[in-house]
Amino acid sequence: MKVAFLEDLQKIFEFLLRETAPENMIHTLYSEIGELTESYVLQRDIENFIAYFRVILSAPRIPRKIKFDKNLVGAFIDRTYAGLSDRVLEERTARLFENFLNIIPKGMDITNTCLDDLALELEVMKTPSLHKIMLRARIATILKWLQGPLRERLSPDLQDHIVLLAAIYGQYHKNLAINIDWEPYEVAPRDLDILISEYRILEIAIIEALATIKHARMAHPDLTRYDEQFQIMLEGLDNLHKMEESGTLESFDSLKDRLIISSALIYIQDDYVHKDAELKQLIQLFVSLYFKYRDMRREVKKDLETAN
Repeated sequence: MKVAFLEDLQKIFEFLLRETAPENMIHTLYSEIGELTESYVLQRDIENFIAYFRVILSAPRIPRKIKFDKNLVGAFIDRTYAGLSDRVLEERTARLFENFLNIIPKGMDITNTCLDDLALELEVMKTPSLHKIMLRARIATILKWLQGPLRERLSPDLQDHIVLLAAIYGQYHKNLAINIDWEPYEVAPRDLDILISEYRILEIAIIEALATIKHARMAHPDLTRYDEQFQIMLEGLDNLHKMEESGTLESFDSLKDRLIISSALIYIQDDYVHKDAELKQLIQLFVSLYFKYRDMRREVKKDLETAN
C-alpha cells in the first residue's frame, strides 16, 4: 500500500513551526481543545437526535406532526442533559439548532428523509483530514512541552489549568461523554514571560525534527515499503534507548525524537490513514516501544505523589 507518511509528516512540522506562538500557547490549547471537545459533543447530540426521532417516527401512530424549531431542539437538549447550567444548556441548544438549520428549514416537519440528511451531514463532519491531525499534533506538542521541561517553572495556578486541559483532552481521546462549563483563563505576566523566553528551545527542536524529516525524504524511500517509510521512527526510538542507557533521556536532545515519534503516532493511528494488517502490527510495535519513554518525567512524579 502506498503511504505518503514522510510527506505528510513534513507538512505537520511545517504547520507546527509556522502556527505555534508562545504568547498564544495557552489560548491555543484552550480554544482548540474546547473546539474539538464541543465538536465531539455536537456530533454526539446529532447522533442522539437522529436516534431519538427515528424511534418517535417508527411508532404505529404519531399523535401530531413534529415541527422543527428551536423549542423542539431545546426540549431535546433538556431531556438529554442533567446538572448543566442554564447557560450551557442554552449554548448547546443554539449550536445544535444552528447546525440543523443548514439541513432542515425552520417549521418543516421532521421526517425520516430529514434524519437521513442529518446523518449524511454527520458523516461529513466525521471525515478525517490532515488538517485535523495537524491541530491534534500541535495540542500534543504544546502539552508535551508545558508538562515536561517547563512544568516546574510555571505557577501552580497555570500548572493546574494545564492539567485540567490535558484531562479534558484525554477524555476526548477516549470518546467519553464530556460536559464542560468552559471558563476563560488569563495567563499571569510572569508565566507569559517564561513561555516567551523559553519557547526558542521548543522551536529549535521543531526545526531539528523538520530537518530530520526532510533528510529522510531525500533518500527517496519506496512509498510501498513500510520499512523504508518508517525508518525515521525506528531511528528515533533507537536514539531514545541510547539516551536512556547513558542517563540523558531527560535532556533537550531527546525532545526532537519525542516530537517526531509522538506526531508520527498521531498521524498513523488516525482514520485518515488506511491500515492494512502489516501497518496495524507496526503501529502496535511503535506504541509499545514508545510507551516507556512517553512523558516519563510526569509518570515518575505521579508515582512519587501516589507513594506519599
